Amino acid sequence: MTRPEREPKRRLRPVRLFAGVLCLLLGLTLMLLLGLGVLGPGAGVGGAPALIALMPSVAIGATVFALGLWLVATGRGR
Repeated sequence: MTRPEREPKRRLRPVRLFAGVLCLLLGLTLMLLLGLGVLGPGAGVGGAPALIALMPSVAIGATVFALGLWLVATGRGR
């Protein structure tokens, strides 16, 4: 029999895995679109070099990807 305080964690495990996979796909899609040039730097970059202008967008994609990895890794049972 499981302890009562562990029960909510088991119920949320599939939600965490789904959210993690969704974040992984979103992060990969964002980075792919940036790499293909579909998404570009924001309008207010001025004369900044292209790599510096893309830095915030790539950081957001990498952060979403890392969040997905964390959700998937901690959502699995041992």
